[in-house]
Amino acid sequence: MDIRQLRNFVRICELASITAAAEQLGVAQPALSRQVKAMEAELGVALLRRHGRGVMPTEEGVRLAARARLIVEDVDSLPHDIVGDTRTLSGTLTLGLPPTVADVLATHLLLRAMEVHPAVKLRISSGFSGHVRDWLTRGRIDLGVAYEGQSSTSVRTQPIILEQLFLIEAAAGTEGLDGTPITAEQALAMPMILPNPEHGLRGRVATIADSAGIVLDVVMEVDILPTLLAFVERGLGATILPIVSVIDRIRDGRLIARPIVGHPVDRALVLMTPLDRPESRLSAAFAVFLIEEVHRLSATGEWPGTTL
Repeated sequence: MDIRQLRNFVRICELASITAAAEQLGVAQPALSRQVKAMEAELGVALLRRHGRGVMPTEEGVRLAARARLIVEDVDSLPHDIVGDTRTLSGTLTLGLPPTVADVLATHLLLRAMEVHPAVKLRISSGFSGHVRDWLTRGRIDLGVAYEGQSSTSVRTQPIILEQLFLIEAAAGTEGLDGTPITAEQALAMPMILPNPEHGLRGRVATIADSAGIVLDVVMEVDILPTLLAFVERGLGATILPIVSVIDRIRDGRLIARPIVGHPVDRALVLMTPLDRPESRLSAAFAVFLIEEVHRLSATGEWPGTTL
């Protein structure tokens, strides 16, 4: 199969119709159908499932379309990477972010990219740090932002900012607690609501507790942040989080964030780039742009609880 077939197959999947794709591509419908059948014969699997309203990709078709889209975008950006104006960025870039980072950074980055690099099509995917690392190693994303601890032989990490972690408690029934500091020993000895052990935040908290000689009392394990915070608001336990994750609930008077002293309770945010494939000019330049924007948010206080 060649790049033309891959490009046509992607368009068929996007439009869910061979007829519509043929009209848009300027290709005769029978010729497009023959292309798909030739690809199916070459791969030995069905790629499309026909129905009354058009077509839909099979499981194998979905996987092919995802890989083909990356290949097509890479080919389309190749000429500009080689001879393009070094002052102008263009092309498609896919960025992976953890959910707590996406809450702060995604909208800002999309708007700033439209303003500074209007020829760049930015795509953002959100997942836990481990997922972001895996997406990067499999080529599903071009750049990844994650929390420390995501080392891999195929990934380069570069620290961006340091994020302070706070003890988060319910505001109700906490007379005298107005966000005043608490020692790490006192904070980590409280009944805790935390993500599961595979979560990067849980691992960081466990490491800090071990260094302080504290056995964590985890009363609930919840990976969904709004659900976790709902249980904290009910006074069923405390948690450890960056302040940006709960800033709206603090302003509403539902939660309190207390700085933790005595042991460094923080975590580094890192930029991840792949080591097992060449870095495009777009990825290299956008990485610099991303770091500058993160530092801008930290310096202006728009990303509270962080230091460069």
